[in-house]
Amino acid sequence: MITEAAIQLALFAVLFLVSLYVPLLGMIAILFLSLPFMIFTMRHSYAYALLLLVASLIISTLIGSLLSLPVALMFGTAGIAIGGMLAKNKSRYMILLTSALIFLMNIVIDYVISVKFLQMDIIQETLSAFRQSFETAMQIMKGMGQTPTKQLQEQFEQGLELIKYVTPTLFVIAAFLLAYATMAVSIPILKRLKLPVGTWPPFRDFTLPKSLLWCYLLVLVISFIPLEKGTFAYLAVLNVYYLLQLLFIVQGFSFLYYAANKKNVPKGIVIGGTILCLFLPFLLYLIAILGIIDLGFDLRKRI
Repeated sequence: MITEAAIQLALFAVLFLVSLYVPLLGMIAILFLSLPFMIFTMRHSYAYALLLLVASLIISTLIGSLLSLPVALMFGTAGIAIGGMLAKNKSRYMILLTSALIFLMNIVIDYVISVKFLQMDIIQETLSAFRQSFETAMQIMKGMGQTPTKQLQEQFEQGLELIKYVTPTLFVIAAFLLAYATMAVSIPILKRLKLPVGTWPPFRDFTLPKSLLWCYLLVLVISFIPLEKGTFAYLAVLNVYYLLQLLFIVQGFSFLYYAANKKNVPKGIVIGGTILCLFLPFLLYLIAILGIIDLGFDLRKRI
């Protein structure tokens, strides 16, 4: 066990070095940071995996700095959770949800620490960069003899304001993307190592709890009440609304995949239609409505 811990720690150190100092390859290597913790947790136990995590935090501090410590903690805790649940043959969707929650907690904690103690607000800096890029583009348009419309500037400011308000939703999306990407790159390697990883249930069988319909109805009712922008109630309603919309889009796609399977529609058409919908926002809105109808009236039983 000690020998394997040393091997996994060395693997983590190499991946961490690459993620820190190799520009393009580092973006890929960072997704594999959880892999050593998954392997070690599946072969041993949580207690020994936590000791490996402590050692990895020390190594990450020596390789980088204290600022790199949150990255090691984030992927280490997620790897331990994923490995432990895979060893217990838990559902892939449950593993995805649990790991996404762990990523989300780490993201929120890191953001709070960066704002409170390091005086560095990543969201504000990103919005400032967007604003500077927009102003540069406007100057280029004026230099070419084109006058930017006032409506265009107002729409841009409204977009920046919306991004600021839906930051919690963006954090949730980022957490799920990180969790899914981490599992997607690690599970094939775990299979090659003959470790039990289970399989993904068919996406066409995925359904949300019907209680989300009542949550959505409640949010719609509250949205008719005039709320002051920037208040906690306004932010809560806005973010819950967008999160529910995303969930209903997933439900809608799941129903379409179910219907396509029943009608023997070729997979190429289904995948092509999915990609097309992702680039056409109004189609996503229709798919969200379809997801709501499927969840409320159980359209699958009518096919």
